[in-house]
Order: sequence, then C-alpha cells, then structure tokens
Amino acid sequence: MAAATPPPPFRLEPYDRARHGHGPALVVESVYREFRFTWQPDGYHWDVLHPEKAYPPPDHFFDVALIGDEVVGTIGGSAKDGVAELKRLYLLDRCRGLGIGHALADRFVAWARALGCTRAILWSDKRFTDAHRLYGKLGFRVMSERICEEDPDKSPEWGYTLDLA
Repeated sequence: MAAATPPPPFRLEPYDRARHGHGPALVVESVYREFRFTWQPDGYHWDVLHPEKAYPPPDHFFDVALIGDEVVGTIGGSAKDGVAELKRLYLLDRCRGLGIGHALADRFVAWARALGCTRAILWSDKRFTDAHRLYGKLGFRVMSERICEEDPDKSPEWGYTLDLA
C-alpha cells in the first residue's frame, strides 16, 4: 500500500495587491459558485475585490492563505468596542481538510486578542457545515440566527460567539 501524499505546504500573509491581485475574489467567487449563490462583484462582494480599502488596519485586517503563489483561502476581521467580527473565511474546495481554515481562524483569534477584544462573533450561511464544524472545534457557540438582508440571496445564517477573555 502506497503512503499517503502529504498535503502541500501553505503560508498565511497579509493581503498585498501587488502580490495577490484578485486572488481573494477568485476564492470567494469559486465558493459562491460551488454553493450556487449569487456573485455580486460590484455590490455585496466589493470588499474581496478591494481588501486594502475595505479592511484598513489597525481595527481591520485581511489575510490570505497561499499554496505556492496561488491564493487558496481568505480571512478578514473588524473590531469595535471590544468585539471582533470574523469575516470572509473561505477556502477553495480542494484545500479543505488540510488545516488551512484552522490556521486562518487562529490568525483571526490572535489578531482579536492582540487588540484587546474580549469577544469574537461571526455569521455563517447555514449551508457551510464544514465551516460550522471548524468553528465548534475553536470554541465558538451558536448565539442566534438571521436572514442576511445585504446578501443578494437573503441567506439564512447562524451567528456564533467566542469569549476571548
């Protein structure tokens, strides 16, 4: 029996337009197409085409996961009044289960704690069951649900919370 092929090495780094271009948008668009959601680059998804404008430091951040030079994952965050919100955690389908999503989420939690946030929240479409398992492993708990009115699909979402104190 042949030995399993190890997963390719990946790295996380802050988004940089010169190096990463529209890589984040390509990842998010791929996931949206996979789940048959509406892709709206000039509206609801403007932020992943312009992360440097949508997520300005220090109270925002946007990182990418790369395998080689290819952007394969994204994560963003915003912080206000001691609460950090995880945004845009997406991975290409072929990169799930490799530890990349966990590393991206850990990056968010470390960033939030470094800012002194005492709580983290996130909203996730109810169909993203793989992501929900990850959030549970990280200690996030469901706090509520909603219909995301800004989303062109008006998707039902779970709200999660994590105590950072």
